[in-house]
Formats: sequence, C-alpha cells, structure tokens
Amino acid sequence: MIIRLYSVSYKRLIDAVSQYEPKDDVSWILERITNSKRVIVFGTGRSGDIADAFAKFLRNIGIDQTFGPNDVPYIFGPCDLLIAISGSGATQYTLEVAKVAKEGGSFIVSLTSDQKSPLALLSDRVIMIPGAKKWRESDYFINNLLGTPTAPLTPLGTLFELRALLFLLSLISYIRGEELIKAYRNLIAIINEFEPPSEYYEKLYEILPKASEYAKQKTTILGEGLSGIVGRFFSTRLRHLSKGNAERLVNYWLDKGSVAVRRNDVVLVISGSASEFFATLAEKAKTKGAKVAVVTSFQESKLANVSDLTLIIPGRQIFKLKGLRSSYFPQDPKYSAFELRTLFFLESFIHYVAEKENISETDIKMMHSDFT
Repeated sequence: MIIRLYSVSYKRLIDAVSQYEPKDDVSWILERITNSKRVIVFGTGRSGDIADAFAKFLRNIGIDQTFGPNDVPYIFGPCDLLIAISGSGATQYTLEVAKVAKEGGSFIVSLTSDQKSPLALLSDRVIMIPGAKKWRESDYFINNLLGTPTAPLTPLGTLFELRALLFLLSLISYIRGEELIKAYRNLIAIINEFEPPSEYYEKLYEILPKASEYAKQKTTILGEGLSGIVGRFFSTRLRHLSKGNAERLVNYWLDKGSVAVRRNDVVLVISGSASEFFATLAEKAKTKGAKVAVVTSFQESKLANVSDLTLIIPGRQIFKLKGLRSSYFPQDPKYSAFELRTLFFLESFIHYVAEKENISETDIKMMHSDFT
C-alpha cells in the first residue's frame, strides 16, 4: 500500500518559514547602504528575483544609486557595496560577480545558509539565513513522512529564499525607522491572516498544462512590479516540476525572445489591482483560443470577468496618485500583502503538484540550470 501525504498547507509553509527570525544587530548594514557610493544587489535564479525586489525597494525609498541583477556594473570600486544572495553560497555566476567586486575593493555582504561556503569566505560580512542544505539523492516525501525536522515543505532552496525575502523587506522597514524583528513578525502576521481555500489548488491544477514528453501547451505568466517578481518565482519553480523526459513549458511574459500564445495555452495573470492593461492582454489571449487564469484582489473587475478562472487573494490597495502606475513597489513593505500571500500560495501549490504527481526532489534537481 502506498501512503501519500496529502498535506497541502499554506499554514505549514508559514510555520516553517517563521521558525527563523532575524536576531543580529543590523545597524552596520544601514550605515553601509547609506554611505556607499553604489549598492549592487545580486543573485541568480530565484535569489536573483529576491535581489531585484530588494534593489527596487531601495530605489523607491531614496537609495538612488542601487543596481539590481539585471544592471550590474562592469567595474567595481572601493566605495561600492555588493549584497550577494545565494543559499548554497556556491552559485557560480554569483561567485564570479563577488570575485570581481573583491578585486575592485568593494565591501561584500552575503546572505547564505552556509557560513563555510565559497561566497561566505569571500565576504566581509555574512548574514546567515538558515535553509535546506543540498540533499543526497533521496525523496523528500519520505523525509516528511518520517517527520525529519530538516525536511522543507517544498523542494530545494524554498526556505532560504522566502526567509531571505522577508528579511530584506524587513530591512527596508528598518531603514525607514521601524524595529527589524517587529517588521519581520508583522509581515509573517499579514501572510498568516489569509489561507487559500482548498479548491484553489484543485482548480489551478486542473487548468494548467501538465508535464509531457511531447509538450505543446504552455503556461505564460504575466505580472508587473512585485507581482511580476512573484510570477518569475513561480515560473521558475513550475518549469522544474517534472520527471523523467517530461517537461512543462513555462514562460514569463517578459522573457527575452518571442512569447506567442496559441490555442489551449494558459495565460496566468497575477495582478492585485486587476489592471486594465492586463485585461486587454487577457482578451487578446482569449481571441487566440488560450485559457486565462487570474490571481487578483478584485472579483468585480474587467480582468476577472474575462478570465476562465479567478482566484481572489485579498490585500491589494489602490492608490490614486498622479503619475503612479497600477503596478508599483510601495515604500512600506506591509502594503505588499497581496503579493506575499500570492507568493506563499503558489509555493504551497508547487508542493501540491509534486505530491499529486509523485515528483521527487531528485526529479526537480535534474531540471535546474547547469550554467549558473
């Protein structure tokens, strides 16, 4: 008899992430950020998405000379600060950037789970964010079944990534004058105030194309601002979610190259504000025979009305200011409730699919990039 853990749990993921809380004095990093000529925030993959989010928040609160992973300078100098993000501390591209920064005399701060990693050894200061270590070739469902305390709810670096993101958002609040640990706990509480209904998992799974050896149907994920970063997070993880020779075709809409929508494809829109712009794109996708799924805070909207599936996640506030786009990074991270709740829902959805399709961590590792 096969015993399965049908434990789709948004709450379990929150509990796992919140077992870590930042405790160290971080006044030194505030001084470094404010006194450096340039702040460069770097990572690759999902760590790169975190770096992008933090860089954009820093610029939004007035740290103008901040550069994210997509605009890293070619030349580093002694007045620069590099914040490098890598759970393993061994990601090759991140190490390459850190080495160049070291040669240029820049101050390097790393966020990692391994204090003895190559990245940590290159760094002037290390911020330890605990997460899952690299695993042996084993099935993480068995670890969950046995109750192994180090087993993450979802595969590979999820615990590190989510904790690192919440830490850095709390650091934004700290720079704005709030207490770090209070800001961190407030973000956890905001995420915890919502729990997605169980049918959300079933309906989203039903509409999304499945992995196949001869995959033709694809998923294209749309989003802007912090919602866009959540979309990139999800597209990376969803793309890895297959086994054997099967694959899932997943695109983020702003990926380089042409992203054409075809009949029976699925367009997943993440837009808390139910943007009119995305409603127009959704209508265009429908004319090509694609299905549209939407995650938003507003049921009564043009975007929700045009979709085949609408999942409501509360928390998005609409600010009516002249010159302000509907997709934006707020100065205060607590106004990112919709995006953070959506992120945790989609992370727990990955776990749901992995259990449903009996996909192991070994399977997922086989789909990871060989070039970063």
